[in-house]
Amino acid sequence: MRRTVWLLLCLALLPSAGWPEDPPKVGVVDMQRVIGESQIGKQAREKFQAEFKNAEAELLKEKQELERLKGDLDKKGALLRAEEKQDLGRQLQRRYRDYLRAVQISQEELRQRENEMAAQIIDGVREVVVEIGKKEAFTLILGQSQTLYNGKAIDITDKVIELYNQRNRKAPTAGN
Repeated sequence: MRRTVWLLLCLALLPSAGWPEDPPKVGVVDMQRVIGESQIGKQAREKFQAEFKNAEAELLKEKQELERLKGDLDKKGALLRAEEKQDLGRQLQRRYRDYLRAVQISQEELRQRENEMAAQIIDGVREVVVEIGKKEAFTLILGQSQTLYNGKAIDITDKVIELYNQRNRKAPTAGN
């Protein structure tokens, strides 16, 4: 009997010593995949590609014009006076420098536009990640780029894409 009382007393005091907490719950999100596979990401990519094609088409026209002018200068160069040939050569060089500058500016603008689009998507995705983290009691959620290795079991990218798409399907109808 004494043994039973002693055992019950020990068992009663055992929970007060504290059980170990739940292990930390960690998740990983592949942001590049979210950007590439979400509906908003796909729309942004299509819009960006259209802008890129427009810029590329304009630059291609200018390049073809420069090639045509160079060809004309090469053909007619023998018939022109030295002074005229130098003037045309300088004009061609100036247009070529302007073309190169336009290419560089276009590339910078497109890169900036791509970064802006990605930043907008990332802001929306971050909200979704926080929501999932709170709802499912995650201790830590990392980006794929911040991990050297992670098992498939902690990859929550599919959940993030699904919730992000759902949230963005509802958003336009709420605004109407």
